[in-house]
Amino acid sequence: MLMVSDYEREVKWFLGPKGPLAESLERYEDRPDQIRMAGSVLSALEKRSILIVEAGTGTGKTLAYLVPAIYSGGRVVISTGTKALQEQLVNKDLPVLTRRFKIEAAVMKGRNNYLCRRRYREFGMAPTFRFREEIPFYERVRDWASATKTGDRAEIRDLPDEFSAWREISSTSEQCVGQKCEFFDDCFVTRMRARAQMADVVVVNHHLFFANMSIPKEAQVNLIPSYQAAILDEAHGLAETAAEYFGAQVSTWRVDDLARDIRRMERIGEVDVDDLAAMLKSLETAEEACRSAFKTIARAGARGMALDGARFSIAEIKDRGSVLEESERASTELLFLARALAGFGRKDEYVMNLAGRAQALSEDFAFIITRDEPDHVYWAETRGRGVILRASPIELGPIMEQKLFSDETPIVFTSATLAVQDKKRWSYSHFKSEIGLEGTEREVTEIHLPSSYDWKKQAILYVPRHLPDPSSPDFIVEASREMLRILRISKGRAFLLFTSYRNLEAAHELLEPHLDFPALKQGDAPKGELLEEFRRDESSVLFATQSFWEGVDVAGKSLSCVIVDKLPFASPGDPLTSAKIERVRKNGGNPFMDFQLPRAVISLKQGLGRLIRSREDYGVLAVLDGRLHKKRYGKTFLDSLPPAPITDKREDLAAFMEEKEGGGKG
Repeated sequence: MLMVSDYEREVKWFLGPKGPLAESLERYEDRPDQIRMAGSVLSALEKRSILIVEAGTGTGKTLAYLVPAIYSGGRVVISTGTKALQEQLVNKDLPVLTRRFKIEAAVMKGRNNYLCRRRYREFGMAPTFRFREEIPFYERVRDWASATKTGDRAEIRDLPDEFSAWREISSTSEQCVGQKCEFFDDCFVTRMRARAQMADVVVVNHHLFFANMSIPKEAQVNLIPSYQAAILDEAHGLAETAAEYFGAQVSTWRVDDLARDIRRMERIGEVDVDDLAAMLKSLETAEEACRSAFKTIARAGARGMALDGARFSIAEIKDRGSVLEESERASTELLFLARALAGFGRKDEYVMNLAGRAQALSEDFAFIITRDEPDHVYWAETRGRGVILRASPIELGPIMEQKLFSDETPIVFTSATLAVQDKKRWSYSHFKSEIGLEGTEREVTEIHLPSSYDWKKQAILYVPRHLPDPSSPDFIVEASREMLRILRISKGRAFLLFTSYRNLEAAHELLEPHLDFPALKQGDAPKGELLEEFRRDESSVLFATQSFWEGVDVAGKSLSCVIVDKLPFASPGDPLTSAKIERVRKNGGNPFMDFQLPRAVISLKQGLGRLIRSREDYGVLAVLDGRLHKKRYGKTFLDSLPPAPITDKREDLAAFMEEKEGGGKG
């Protein structure tokens, strides 16, 4: 029987220059920090403890945790924050290991990624499309549906993210009738779960991981199979995802989905005419009440709305207009709809399912609008014409202690951005506080591994001193002028990352007429299409906000410059930020130093980290915020960033790019 020290030798040999990995990879690189991380992961798995590790870009962290996980035995769940990393694990990293170790690996995605055979058949009886342009895409879906083995929409190349008909034919927990479905044995979700039950390594995403964790134990149902170890990659975004699953949420889309599924019965003719008429009348009343409530809430929130009108506190608008009255009416009418559905659906599983959804909507509406629990924050968010109402726990500690940390399951948290430089040491205090690790009695080990890329030679960081303060009304005009000067040096090939939609729109309006390069803007096309176009046209410039700050890889010549408009401090007017600031203050801490600053540092690390994705990459980083020079906290930012040389002189950028362009990027 192998001892721990034997496993350590095995792992080091496997990842080392004379091991199987070096033999199987064409571009193998000996990475000492990868081996160090692998040893720490193996130790955590053997001790059944918790490990936090920041592994900078180029460390090779996926293999650093996969290899020891396989050597340790037992089923391991790998949870990621993005589909891109899921695909990398399944298509690139795991095949190397499954061939060597004869193990089974499976990927699990949220069920809305999979085709539902029953809903697909019903939709096909009377297909309706929101836009005529969707019809050719549906024809492609139809060809794919007859041949697919997995039902995973990712197999359909270039299917737009916003293809609305997919909502009509995909699998959802709310519309699933389980074993009573005639397609249960051939269900793609059933097959996916069966493969996972047989696998040694199961790759999921954070949404599925926490959705599984949020199911009450008494339900005796699991979305993912039981596991002996959990590794959570891209862990910097865990807290926000976890909060979604331990609160409540109501949205215009959730109401629309329910209404669409009720009306579907009319199209497929499965309900008695008189019953259908009564049901539709009740539905119309509930819909009207919900529309009125959402409209009233959005209008009330628009007065003094924070974050470019995206989020606002429900507590602050309850007394405005008729918010409370309209919301209570919506909740009541949804309850009446649920009772109407249940009244004539007692023998029909599908109709009873609809009744349960209507009742859950009624209860969530009432919880979010009428409750005032001190451990929750109640807030609303507008997205285009839609409105989302949420109740989120302010502090995850008690929940995570009960759901994740209470047993001895070993857990590894890793990301390229988890730590903040504090008094010449790397601190994980912010991450531990956010995820609820500060109060645990479990053994927690922390290690920090810097990026293996040569940032001192591959990048230069430009922080000008002459621009107005970001709070000045002149800032975005002057910052846009500075962006234009930098883009001429980099010859386009840039991400322009903004901390708000307002700044993005203003800069785009100011810059676009003067650019000699194609200008792409977030929102003008799906994210995947924008990135594909950006890669294809090497001179293009992409204007984007927060969703492009992380999980985006563009290695090579297309990306030679990343410009951030200002330091990404979250607005204290945002209800979630405000609630967490108050929590820190009540606990005797310093909200700025303990929460706002480290959160902004990690966000900036994510944004600037888009630039260097390989050893051949090089380019310009720019942060157009003079507070990095003028404020004491600027040192915390600069000390926490990769060690690129810093300059406030634009001519240094030109000299750097002239020197590098001879060798070419990519």
